[in-house]
Amino acid sequence: MPTQKSSSIHLMVEKKLTEIVKPPKHIPSHTLSLSTLDNAPYNEVMYKMCYVFKARNVGYDDNQPNYLVREALSVLLGYYYPLSGTLKRRDTDRKLQLSCGSDEDGVEFTVATANVKLSSLKYLENIDSDLALKFLPEVQVDKDGYPPFALQVTNFECGGFILGVALPHSMCDGYGEGHIMCALTELAGGKNMPTVTPVWERERLVGRPIENDQVPFVPEGDTASSPYLPTDDWVTEKISIRAESIRRLKEATLKEYDFSNEALTTFEVIGAYLWKSRVKALSLDRDGVTSLGLAVGIRNAVNPPLPDGYYGNAYIDIYVSLTVKEVEELTISDIVKLLKQAKRKAHDKDYLQEELTNTKSIISMNLTIKGRFCLTDWRNIGIFGSMNFGWGEPVNIVPVVPPEIARILSIVMPASRLEPSMVGGVQVMITLPRAAMVKFKEEMNSVN
Repeated sequence: MPTQKSSSIHLMVEKKLTEIVKPPKHIPSHTLSLSTLDNAPYNEVMYKMCYVFKARNVGYDDNQPNYLVREALSVLLGYYYPLSGTLKRRDTDRKLQLSCGSDEDGVEFTVATANVKLSSLKYLENIDSDLALKFLPEVQVDKDGYPPFALQVTNFECGGFILGVALPHSMCDGYGEGHIMCALTELAGGKNMPTVTPVWERERLVGRPIENDQVPFVPEGDTASSPYLPTDDWVTEKISIRAESIRRLKEATLKEYDFSNEALTTFEVIGAYLWKSRVKALSLDRDGVTSLGLAVGIRNAVNPPLPDGYYGNAYIDIYVSLTVKEVEELTISDIVKLLKQAKRKAHDKDYLQEELTNTKSIISMNLTIKGRFCLTDWRNIGIFGSMNFGWGEPVNIVPVVPPEIARILSIVMPASRLEPSMVGGVQVMITLPRAAMVKFKEEMNSVN
């Protein structure tokens, strides 16, 4: 994203208080196992999120958000007590274990103050990730493991605040994170219990026992080269696509091919258009192979389907691999058809079990999977209910992803509430070499 240097806006963030918030009742000492999908190495990544709340129009108390969130967190841990444990990957079998019930258990809760108004930061609409980290909790990882949840409330001079969250992807996917955050804000708003009761049941998504002679399938990385890579000069941008633009893109795609037997989704058409735009912007060599991955939910591919309260990872990545020449020459509808075929495979129960068993084998052998470009849909984060506990809905949601992940991950996000013209639209967050970003923005903006 365009960088706003803290020196130019004289931003100072002072962290005043960090305490350990514990579950309301004692948790007996025990260890929880995670699913095969939770254990996948590519999910052991700390994702962080800033939820930006504007000041109330009426009078406010600087400390009220802190108090409400802190009290709600304590109640939340009565339902989501695993969030107060400690995660660690065992050396013996490379599996993650969640230890609960220790005297040291609890969630770090940090209170901070900033010396500016949120409007001076444009409500984090275009902010550098390094600056956003000031509003996010720090998570310490050592030989004994690390906490699976942390919160920070940063109060601004205007009465607005940022609720910063840290969660490892190994604990939950976007669906689960959405439920946790809505439960937290429900409780902060005065409810006695969350609308959705959380369910652990991680054993539901565990691969079959591995045969001694079983050789796991490890996908090869892409081979297409770019004149802009390798580089140390990366830039992240959020690109807005209006609802009217999405409608026109869908109409144009439907003119190319009749998808009347199945819905044509926004995620599919945006994914196809983004892939073509990214390939062009990077000037990839035409004979090389490039991939587009989609994160596909499999909650209903399990028999019986996973309950609403299941907050573990319940998705698999599916990939379509083509030569660059094919990506350039195929229409949007051609690519959408390939994506739909791959998604249907992900929903096949036998295929899902094969994927679980293969992932289990990759984990046990500690194999490395080469990163391939993937698109994920975060529009569902926080929409399972209102997050309004007195300050309205968040006007902005800003994810902060580790740099090495951001370079191969693009995120489709809800449109900003700060722009009335964006109602029904989406934002796409992507990281590219700076030299390629200008061309990519031209390609993506042409859809508007």
